Amino acid sequence: MTPFTFQRGETIALALDAVNGDPLSVTGISAVLKAVPPGRTGVPDGAPVAATFSIAQRAASGEIPPGWTLGIDATASAALTPGAYLADARLEVAGGVIVTEPVALRIKSSVTP
Repeated sequence: MTPFTFQRGETIALALDAVNGDPLSVTGISAVLKAVPPGRTGVPDGAPVAATFSIAQRAASGEIPPGWTLGIDATASAALTPGAYLADARLEVAGGVIVTEPVALRIKSSVTP
């Protein structure tokens, strides 16, 4: 999986599209970012949360389906160590829980502080 690359200290924004079902049936949603240790491809069980995403619902617009925008502000991004990360989201829907596939992110050092 090709990672999304962000500079340390910039706002991170990811789109989570509601491709199946009614997004209004989602009663709760959370998303976190965890570091992938060097030499590994995944996050070990019990790894600490590096950052928590803020979540804003997004209406459909033209060809773009409804969904949510997941964000980490610039201040929280500046506190991240450069390296590889994985993020996923947990959606609570009537009758169960859906956890998205992980998304790979790479945080790079910025030249400008």
